[in-house]
Amino acid sequence: MIWLGVGLAFCAGGVLLGFGRWAAPGPGFFPVIIGAALSGLSAVLILAHFGMKKADGEKNGFWREKKSWKRVGAAFLALLFYLIFLNDLGYLLTTLLFMVFLLRFLGQKGWGLSLLVAILSSFSSYWIFHRWLEVALPPGIIRIG
Repeated sequence: MIWLGVGLAFCAGGVLLGFGRWAAPGPGFFPVIIGAALSGLSAVLILAHFGMKKADGEKNGFWREKKSWKRVGAAFLALLFYLIFLNDLGYLLTTLLFMVFLLRFLGQKGWGLSLLVAILSSFSSYWIFHRWLEVALPPGIIRIG
């Protein structure tokens, strides 16, 4: 509920700053987008919480599985890898490796699905940020265009 409120506050602040247009975003563009995403995800979690029935003996703590902390630690180390090697390897390759690691090893998805989603998400996010929004991304080893 708190994050829903924070997301709505971001949306309101972004609107006050001026959203602009899709072609020429104003200073409130990103706060509105981030606030809407945070609010939407929070609303989904709230609805899911009220829709779930707890089974007898279900663990209600933060760590539902005994070794959950290992997966969180591995994700944190993967983020550090991403941060350290982003400039040297470049956005595309670092994002691809990061996504494969998250999907294959932490998400325990198959190789085919992991590679497909990693490739699609890496290239689509590159296209959105570099081509559409014209954000300078580190080229690294793989240079496109």
